[in-house]
Amino acid sequence: MKKVLCVILISNFIFSHNIYATSKNNRDRPGTAIFVMAINQTSYISIVPKKLNYNNDIVNINMEIPQIKGLSDKQFEKELNSQLLNDAKKIKKETISTAKEYNKDLVKDKLNIIPFELIRKYNYVESVSPIFAIGIFEYTYSGGAHGLGTQTYINIDTKENKILTLKDIFIEGTDYKNIINDNIKSQMEERKKQGEFFFEGAKGFVSISDNQPFYISKSGDLVIVFNVYEIAPFGAGIIEFTIPKRDLSNYITLY
Repeated sequence: MKKVLCVILISNFIFSHNIYATSKNNRDRPGTAIFVMAINQTSYISIVPKKLNYNNDIVNINMEIPQIKGLSDKQFEKELNSQLLNDAKKIKKETISTAKEYNKDLVKDKLNIIPFELIRKYNYVESVSPIFAIGIFEYTYSGGAHGLGTQTYINIDTKENKILTLKDIFIEGTDYKNIINDNIKSQMEERKKQGEFFFEGAKGFVSISDNQPFYISKSGDLVIVFNVYEIAPFGAGIIEFTIPKRDLSNYITLY
């Protein structure tokens, strides 16, 4: 199984509700069990949260880890859920250890400690069949002026039972990076005219990465996601570029 892209504006917190893929907007609220009936599937695919919390004077950790149920390949489902949970446990452990080490001398000297914070939430993203998409947002704070949010996406091909990378959705041999890069650069120029600011020179955008966060919208458009500081200052937040399906129709056969 390909490694899950873990890697995310803070998502809305939990609301108890069920949602259906055919009736919700592109991004829905993260949280409790989510039930989605995909086209051409006879069974439901659900997401059930697994909570990992740890709170004291020096660290506040509140994590909700998606656990997916209803995939046709149960071994893949088990491995995926285990990886999602194990990755979260590892980050939790590292955060606690770092917070304790950082604040050790402050506690000893009875100075004001700096509480670390780790929040991880997920949300269902309405996509196109056979893709089942989940957004994962992680917020961390370890001192300084502000915390940092990171957005990633898990795109599951429910037919092949695998995690999709950008390369996977294009016809084999397609120079997909240059196609996407050219589109993004063109959009950036237009957005600059509207007042948006992007890094220039050595810090400016050059190319998407092999593990570039992305999702496919419910209309089939490709959305490329850049996290804070990647191509613009902190104030710009998480940045998205939408590439219309019509511009990629000659290169994509997945949907």
